[in-house]
Amino acid sequence: MDEIKKFLRNIDARLKEQLRRAIQAIMENKLAGLDIVPLQGRKNAFRCRVRNVRIIFIRMGTGNVLCGIGFRGGVYRHR
Repeated sequence: MDEIKKFLRNIDARLKEQLRRAIQAIMENKLAGLDIVPLQGRKNAFRCRVRNVRIIFIRMGTGNVLCGIGFRGGVYRHR
């Protein structure tokens, strides 16, 4: 979670607000209206696109767990 807070600290306010809304929706399992795609080769792993940022999360039972956040391309490594 510290990685996510650190990332959010270093971006502009408009994008930060969009990401916070998306993260809140993911955590509340309200995925309608979000750009979500399953990750290939990973069971129950998904990515949510917000502009040029990707939020990686795993569905566990009835909830979701955030795994990472980062700019397009680099966020998929080491996950």
